[in-house]
Amino acid sequence: MSVPDPVEYTAKIGAVLDTVRRLLDSGSRADLAPLARRAVDDIVGMLEQHGALAADLEVRLDQAVALYARACAARPPDPELLADWVLEAAFSGRAVAVADFAAALGDAGLARMKSIVDEVLRGKQAEKREVAERLQEEIAEASGDVDGLVAILAAKPPRVDVSLKIVRVLRAAGRHSEAIAYAARVLTPQRKETSRQQEAPRQKEVPRKEEESIPEYRERIEQLIAQKEAGAYREAAQCLKKLRTLHKQAGTAEEFTGYVAELVNVHRRKTRLLAEIRSARIALPKG
Repeated sequence: MSVPDPVEYTAKIGAVLDTVRRLLDSGSRADLAPLARRAVDDIVGMLEQHGALAADLEVRLDQAVALYARACAARPPDPELLADWVLEAAFSGRAVAVADFAAALGDAGLARMKSIVDEVLRGKQAEKREVAERLQEEIAEASGDVDGLVAILAAKPPRVDVSLKIVRVLRAAGRHSEAIAYAARVLTPQRKETSRQQEAPRQKEVPRKEEESIPEYRERIEQLIAQKEAGAYREAAQCLKKLRTLHKQAGTAEEFTGYVAELVNVHRRKTRLLAEIRSARIALPKG
């Protein structure tokens, strides 16, 4: 049996995805989830055959997964079966976000995912632990478990971006006094330390406006990557360059290195995104 040419296949599967997208946009009452899922599975099969030779298929895969999530939200399948599929995809290394499927999963699907992920974390499957920890955080966020999410984030190594997320989570939950208290306790000392580092002779003090731009740029980068389009990946890489400059000005270059490492780990299957980051002359973590 001949193997399909990746260029021709990419064009054909793109036409299928465009059809699914138009039907969803038009509010079609048809159950499009099975078609979208077949597209996802088919693209995965092609990637397994061609690997790095089919970089454009990575973008198509991201689009197919996003469409499958929309189709599931429109006509929810069995929540536990969907939970199993999302888990299998995540542990296989595919970029699947729990939030995209949260509406279709519902309480039953999220509960099943939490049960399985908790079991993985209790076990000794080291190769799955990193993905399981990410899923644990996403499930808590999708479930609206504020205390659980804050506990998960607080258990991570201390970093400004993690602390800022805790503040955002508390504020979004209407727990403003807790958010303010946490920010004052955790973030202020780091800003004071940054100020001390900037007291060297003839070195200008970094305006707070620049430092406060860091979370805004990170949110913009996340939004661009979520679009799963080549042009958006290119813009995200340019935003990373600006973010690197802001971290250097704030005296937190090490935090940028850690941020890039986590970003690359989460999106390691997005070869087009990684290529754009390299083109922007941003060093990627080794290994």
